[in-house]
Amino acid sequence: ILENPFQDAKANGISTFSIDVDAASYANIRRYLNANQLPPRDAVRLEEMINYFDYQYDAPRSGRDPFEVHTEVAPCPWNPQNRLMTIGIQGEKIDIGQLPASNLVFLIDVSGSMSSENKLPLVKQSLSMLTDQLRPSDRVAIVVYAGAAGLVLESTSGADKTKIKAALEALESGGSTAGGAGIKLAYETARKNL
Repeated sequence: ILENPFQDAKANGISTFSIDVDAASYANIRRYLNANQLPPRDAVRLEEMINYFDYQYDAPRSGRDPFEVHTEVAPCPWNPQNRLMTIGIQGEKIDIGQLPASNLVFLIDVSGSMSSENKLPLVKQSLSMLTDQLRPSDRVAIVVYAGAAGLVLESTSGADKTKIKAALEALESGGSTAGGAGIKLAYETARKNL
């Protein structure tokens, strides 16, 4: 593990950063700790730990700006000669009720390589959480692939969460990988229910 070296802002006046939020490290570390294990060092990405939390930043005020920038400067705890700056970006908040209905197809690899606890069980848990967010107008279908591709759940209303979650829970891993056939079937299912 190599830490990034200190960069003098006078000599390096330009910096870039990503604005997509990835919170995977926090969830991964929580999984390790809940299993009474220390996470591997390379599983910890600092930006994913920081981005996990909701900082309650105000949304853009004008309605025409897509995001608002929030900054804060504080003394550096380990070197009083330096300052640390946090930069937070809050995008425009969109009312979910105003979004058009979604037509989702979950394409899930259920081959033997997905059997470990941090693969298919984690996918099932994540998609179950996503199912809780579906609206009655949303639809979801489930396509799986292993030795062959198959439609596990026909396009189903988001109101029928019990049926969707039961289909997810019934998934088991095994066999080889037929990814191409799964992708083709997933697209056909999405087109059919568009």
